[in-house]
This record gives sequence, structure tokens and C-alpha cells, in this order.
Amino acid sequence: MRTTLSQTIVSDGAATWFPGLPHALAGGATFLVFGPAACIAGLLMASLVSFVVWLPLTALALNNGKPLAADAVAPTLTPNAKRALFVLWTATTWLAAAIAR
Repeated sequence: MRTTLSQTIVSDGAATWFPGLPHALAGGATFLVFGPAACIAGLLMASLVSFVVWLPLTALALNNGKPLAADAVAPTLTPNAKRALFVLWTATTWLAAAIAR
């Protein structure tokens, strides 16, 4: 009989990549420039925009422009897609923090 402590959790790097430490550091850097309230506003806005706009557009692009079927598995992110999402996420964070300031 397995207990909770004896179970191993297998992590898929592609599934757990977003959001990660680089995103938190890039977004958290706005704290030093704009202050805590603007930093939190920037992080919240970037998270919302990423899941509502950037990730769906990336999945659409990776699926050759065809909509994903309801039961289809989302395409895995390529390294270039990850880089593009990081740049978009960081730019969104900084822009939202600057506006919230």
C-alpha cells in the first residue's frame, strides 16, 4: 500500500513551465522601479492577458492556424514559442506596471 509520502510526482517540463521563476523575476523587477502596488497590478494584468490572449494565440499558431478541437491535446510549446511568450509576458508586466503607477 502506497502512502502519500512514498508516491513520486512525475513532472513534465513542458506542462509546468508557465509561469516559472524567470517570469516572476522579470515581473518582480518592476517593484524596484514602480513600487509594490504597480508591481502587483502589472503581475496580475500580465497573468490575465497571458492566459486569455498570448497562450491561445500561441496554441493556434502551433496548430497551423486551425482551431483546436474540444478534446484535442494542446500542442507542446517550442523553445521559440516559450521565448516569445516570455517577452510578451514581460512587456505586458512592465507596461501595466507603468500605467498603474
